[in-house]
Amino acid sequence: MREHIGKKYYKFAVSVLLAGICVVIFYFMMKNLGAIGKGISLVIKIIMPFIYGFVMAYLLSPLFNLVTRKIYHFTHKRLGKKRAFRLSKILASIASVMVVVSIFAAVAVLLVPQLAGSVFSLVNVMPARIEDFNKWLTEFIGNTADPKILKFIQNSVSNATEYVVKIIKDSLMRGMGSYLEVISKGVVATLSTFLNLLIGIVASLYFLNGKEKFKAQIKKLIYAVFNRDRAESIFDFGNFVNRTFGGFINGKIIDSIIIGMICYVAMLIFRMPYAPLCSVIVGTTNVIPFFGPFIGAVPSIIIIAVNDPVKAAQFMVWIFVLQQFDGSVLGPKILGETTGLSSFWVMFAIVIGGGLFGFLGMLLGVPVLAVVYYYFKKNMEKRLVYKEMPPQTDEYIEFNKYDIDRKDIL
Repeated sequence: MREHIGKKYYKFAVSVLLAGICVVIFYFMMKNLGAIGKGISLVIKIIMPFIYGFVMAYLLSPLFNLVTRKIYHFTHKRLGKKRAFRLSKILASIASVMVVVSIFAAVAVLLVPQLAGSVFSLVNVMPARIEDFNKWLTEFIGNTADPKILKFIQNSVSNATEYVVKIIKDSLMRGMGSYLEVISKGVVATLSTFLNLLIGIVASLYFLNGKEKFKAQIKKLIYAVFNRDRAESIFDFGNFVNRTFGGFINGKIIDSIIIGMICYVAMLIFRMPYAPLCSVIVGTTNVIPFFGPFIGAVPSIIIIAVNDPVKAAQFMVWIFVLQQFDGSVLGPKILGETTGLSSFWVMFAIVIGGGLFGFLGMLLGVPVLAVVYYYFKKNMEKRLVYKEMPPQTDEYIEFNKYDIDRKDIL
């Protein structure tokens, strides 16, 4: 009896001690939040090549597995299983590198020049459009306003223009050194990113070829720390996370590439201006669920309207048709039910993720919330079954306020 009481107090004392340590750690973290943030940023900057490598390996894993499987089954009878497996992995690695290099080459050779041409064309046509707008505004005001008001507006616009020009000239003269510094920093950052990508490609090959061993080491660690039932539960959860993130991200990338290509071809057929620029905007923002089409359509319509308002109206109709096709046909065909979230929770995840982490949060907010939702749903249903209560949500819906029986509706 005394031994049982002693163990009870011992566990209580350990729990209190751990809680106190956590409180102290949390206090110092809050007090030194800035320094901790800088430290985390430094660590992320150092390991960035490996982050690039992991992301590339994760995205290329389906292709790597497919090539390995096909080549192995084609050659294992002739070469033997071990030699065929090694050869299949080598060829799969070459195929993965070729895909990555081809994507970067296509962006650099095909996309960047066309994007630059579209941007320069937009910049060149902008002054003429502004001048046309000013002429129209002057004629409109001249026909409807008092001459004194017209003269006041003209003087105000002239003074404002001179003031803005003066500010620009002064800032250019004062900031020449800082501009050179910004340019030099930009060149260094570009070279650093390029080097990180090269290291990331090499790291991705290590991840792809060693993923079975990495996975085995993680499984061994989990089995060593947890009991078998808990370990199996962790593996099931990990498999769900992998399916959710992999299916969602790969599906959205494929879907967005197809939508961007369809948009580009259609804009060429209808002879709309700035086809490369607008197609890239539409395709890039399409990776964001729910709000992506609207985010991409608005700047594209404005860009086209600067050159040709009629074409902008046509583009507005076309983008509506395209997004209906994506939401009703293409998206469900590629993605399926990868998240299991309702439209409300998708919108909630995008808004919260975008507010906290920007574009990356809008992209990953949905699969993250899907994983959290799955975890809580699974544990909640397990506890309900333990209490001998129904786990189905429909069993808890009531329509008493409408004087309607639930069974008649559900």
